[in-house]
Amino acid sequence: MAKEKIVRCVVYKGNDSRSGSVRYVPFDIFNLWKHLMVEKHGFEITDICPSLWFNVDGDPNVTYSEANYEKVTRLTLWLYSEEAGMFREITRYFPSEDYEEIKKRFLSHFEDAFKGSSFAPMIEETKGVWLKRDDGNQ
Repeated sequence: MAKEKIVRCVVYKGNDSRSGSVRYVPFDIFNLWKHLMVEKHGFEITDICPSLWFNVDGDPNVTYSEANYEKVTRLTLWLYSEEAGMFREITRYFPSEDYEEIKKRFLSHFEDAFKGSSFAPMIEETKGVWLKRDDGNQ
């Protein structure tokens, strides 16, 4: 069973506190991602909580109570780079309940790369769970 260190946070655009959306960002790049989102795009990042994401596709014995996890789908996209002569891997995590809608928006960012490539993009979708941490702050 694969596991990844993931940070869950809520992203708000400007002063609009009603339009927050949940994001799951790999722990290793979270600070860089946060800096870019705040400084370049003007978002506010709140409710930061690092924890673990587990791939549950392959293990039917894994069970969790609804109260201690959120369903999160990992999308891995491989795009062929003509310039580099190899595939580039792009991995993102999305709330499973909104996955199909978010997937369409995400993939639309790469339409030009799809058209200009000698190889079709490859997509891998993996269902998983992000474990909520009980640190007394939630």
